[in-house]
Amino acid sequence: MKLLIARHGQASFNANSDSERPLTQTGIEQTKRLVNNYLADLADVDAVWSSDLKRAKQTASIYAQQLSLEVQEKNFLTPDDEPEMVLKNLHSQDANSTLLIVSHQPLVGELVSLLCDGNVYNAHPYTTSEVVVIECDIAEAGLGTKVANYLPY
Repeated sequence: MKLLIARHGQASFNANSDSERPLTQTGIEQTKRLVNNYLADLADVDAVWSSDLKRAKQTASIYAQQLSLEVQEKNFLTPDDEPEMVLKNLHSQDANSTLLIVSHQPLVGELVSLLCDGNVYNAHPYTTSEVVVIECDIAEAGLGTKVANYLPY
């Protein structure tokens, strides 16, 4: 399994609630730049999962448009969800699939740490629009290998 774990693009704080925070123009441009720079590496993505918060859905939509895929909203990808729940849901995926997950800190940082280190204590310090690529035979704690890290600059 190949996992591309992305943090949403830069988001505005000008919203009625946290769930409604939209991407800023910078967040949109950074995500588009990352997609354009690394599209060849993203071409084998089979599915795009996203948090149901607006900024993650907008970020996922930028990827999905370029990949001709639909965004699948998942209610276990919000900022404070447990990375173990993500692993549990990954068990239903084909072991040969490539999945792009768009979510938030601290979840994405803890998920990378759980997959690669077997714990959440060394969470990856994501910047907005960053993507970390992990390969694993089985989506279980400590069995992943970080193979790439894409920054939007």
